Amino acid sequence: MVANNIFGILYLDYKDKYIFDGMYRYDGSSLFGENERWQPYFRVSGAWRITEDFKMNNIQEMKLRAAYGTAGQRPPFSAQYEVMSVSNGIASKSAKGNKDLKPSHTSEFEVGLDVDFLNRFSFSAVYANGITTDQFLQAPQASFANGWNTQWVNAGTLESNTIEASLQTKIINRSDFSWNLNVVFDRNRNKITELNIPPYQTGPEGQEAYKAFYIREGETFGVMYGSHFLRSMDELAQQIGFMSGKKMEDYTINADGYVIPLGTEGTTSELPVKQLDENGKQAFVKIGDSNPDFKMGFASTMNYKAFTLYFLFDWKQGGDIYNKTAQWLTRDDRHGMMDQAGKPENEKKTIDYYKAFYDVNDFNDFWIEDGTFVKLRELSLSYTMPRGTLSKFASGFVKDAKLSLIGRNLLTFTNYTGFDPEVGTTNGTQIYAYDFAGYPNFRAFSASLELKF
Repeated sequence: MVANNIFGILYLDYKDKYIFDGMYRYDGSSLFGENERWQPYFRVSGAWRITEDFKMNNIQEMKLRAAYGTAGQRPPFSAQYEVMSVSNGIASKSAKGNKDLKPSHTSEFEVGLDVDFLNRFSFSAVYANGITTDQFLQAPQASFANGWNTQWVNAGTLESNTIEASLQTKIINRSDFSWNLNVVFDRNRNKITELNIPPYQTGPEGQEAYKAFYIREGETFGVMYGSHFLRSMDELAQQIGFMSGKKMEDYTINADGYVIPLGTEGTTSELPVKQLDENGKQAFVKIGDSNPDFKMGFASTMNYKAFTLYFLFDWKQGGDIYNKTAQWLTRDDRHGMMDQAGKPENEKKTIDYYKAFYDVNDFNDFWIEDGTFVKLRELSLSYTMPRGTLSKFASGFVKDAKLSLIGRNLLTFTNYTGFDPEVGTTNGTQIYAYDFAGYPNFRAFSASLELKF
């Protein structure tokens, strides 16, 4: 890869009250299509330190800031070239090249407020709205497109809205003991506002035949589609007219809460009923949304004499995960729920019942799970040896010595049934909340010794 950048920056500060910053750059990259080698970008931002003009009781600093800028994301290395696949010594067409492929173009407006108050608290809040045009997508090709399966193209517009906030506080600040706490919050939503190609399904690399994420105009990015198993008689009533020769009294709700044919519970004929459309065909509906309601982090640092205790908790609220790992275990009769040992007789199920949820690997809402979690991300304890004690052992050669014990990913609190709710599988450009035999985050312990001479 070859990349070149030409840029200029202008910074102005008037009486330490009004601050302006601007930048213009011109980027060239061999990753861009040969017809789109150079792209321009810029940024302008400004800030007003309000408390320099208006004094406020118990407020040490209040700053209002805003910025507008553009940026671009480079396409994958092979996107502009024809890509062939080789199997058993036979080459076949895979991805069609695109010499006109250019980076996606993002324009973002951001406004923020920073406040320091009561000599103890620092608060920051930011709202950002971004619009990405020329989003590059690996679009499926029509069957008559000279044998090519896909092509990277610039297509569609994605709009994002983000809220971020943080609060830092000195809870205790004494000479022998201090305690600082930092809380961060963020929420993000991305919506496909324009799509210049036909809607299509996508998903992680290696899952080309099974794609749960639906790309279409007007849809929230990260939404999953598939089939839905009925969970109430009210749902059944909405489609009973599409079910030839069937009546409401022919069905009931089983112990798991699914609609099944009456009298079949516990037998090989106990099969959950799927939602149908107005044509009596299997309905293709929204089954999950991988976007969390919000994410938060809590970081705390306590200092007592020569000791420092630090911990970090991460909290993700909501956000669905598709548990493909569990679905495949059901295919092989290895999922734990299929073990009927110890179950009351009236709750036991047959293999056929669980195979219905396996659904020959098609996407359905049985495998959608809530990805909420709270994690103890990091915990550390450090001891800094006093210089007086240090000089007795190091004869003055060592100025500072610090010993630390560190643990990461120590605890996870979640109802997710997989190994780790913090799961993600990629297609090379996007990360999807899709659990497909991925490794969990490892619990790790380490020790460190820092010496300054």
